[in-house]
Amino acid sequence: MTDRIFNVAKKEFVQLRRDPKFLRMIIFSPLVQLIIFGYVATLDVKEIPLAVCDQSRSTESREIVEKFTANEYFLLKGYIANVSKCDDLLDRDIADAVLVIPPDFARDLKKGKTAHLQMLVNGVNSNNASIAVNYASTIILSYSGKILMDKIGRAGGRGFSELVTSRDRVWFNPELKSINYMVPGIIALILMVMLVPMTAMSIVREKETGTIEQLNITPLTPLELIIGKIIPFIIIGFIDIALVTFLGLILFGIVMKGSLLLLYFLSVFFIVGSLMLGILISTISDNMTQAFMGSLFFLVPNMLLSGFIFPISSMPEILQWFTYLIPMRYFLVIIRSIFLKGSGLFELLPETAGLVAFSLIVLTLSAIFVVRKNKSA
Repeated sequence: MTDRIFNVAKKEFVQLRRDPKFLRMIIFSPLVQLIIFGYVATLDVKEIPLAVCDQSRSTESREIVEKFTANEYFLLKGYIANVSKCDDLLDRDIADAVLVIPPDFARDLKKGKTAHLQMLVNGVNSNNASIAVNYASTIILSYSGKILMDKIGRAGGRGFSELVTSRDRVWFNPELKSINYMVPGIIALILMVMLVPMTAMSIVREKETGTIEQLNITPLTPLELIIGKIIPFIIIGFIDIALVTFLGLILFGIVMKGSLLLLYFLSVFFIVGSLMLGILISTISDNMTQAFMGSLFFLVPNMLLSGFIFPISSMPEILQWFTYLIPMRYFLVIIRSIFLKGSGLFELLPETAGLVAFSLIVLTLSAIFVVRKNKSA
């Protein structure tokens, strides 16, 4: 049995070596994808174009504008004299936010009244709009607290201290950089995007060339054929993990807090599950086009429902249950926990069990389909 599996794996390596374009794709494609995803797929919103309509023209209004522009969240694009021009700025995408300071802003502050500001935000991108509103609310709240403390100090309350204070501490990602969260997820995405279509089309190519019939008349069992087929791609998966992880650490400055050996060990289950999915697609496909479209059919749900982009907790309940069928859901938790938390095997046992169960189910289905194909042939 071992010799038969080894011979199938050897044949796969020979085919890969004869296709230099394929080898270049294996090496360079993951690196290019990581660079693109790493710089593009970020949740950080910075330098939001800001316009200011300052009708107060006072020291207080200039001070609040400085609060907005003294950080990396807003980028001042200029001032406008009339509120009626706000719509034009937002409509032409010159600014994504407009801060309107009314004429009585400074006067209300001096009288101890509540001073009002207006923030107009472009809501085409709802995520960016909500983040901009949150940024503005935080800045205004901080400015309001400063004014209150100044008044208390002038009133003689020098020994006054706040009754409630908050000392925030963020664990695992103190700088709140989304790149630290996204790059490990990108590694999982690249593995699935590379391995599933690669495996599916590799086997379908043998169907089209007729070599699959030669394998069917050999003493190989369906399980031996599948294992021999996936061994080279497991090695390719390990190479891609090493390349992408190294580039992520060097290029993006990501710090891996957990064990690299544990990452490789648990990656085996995800790689095997992805390859089994490719095998299953190949058994129900008759040509390369069907294999490619079948791969897309499985890749898109894995990307959208795994938590890679959208939090699973915010999805409808029925979709949350459906995500348990998605292998990438489990691996994302594993790889992000190893990178950011330094988690060990014990903490990741539930996700590991999910990947093992998925791999066994898809392996069984693939073997059943292979047997039926052979009998029908």
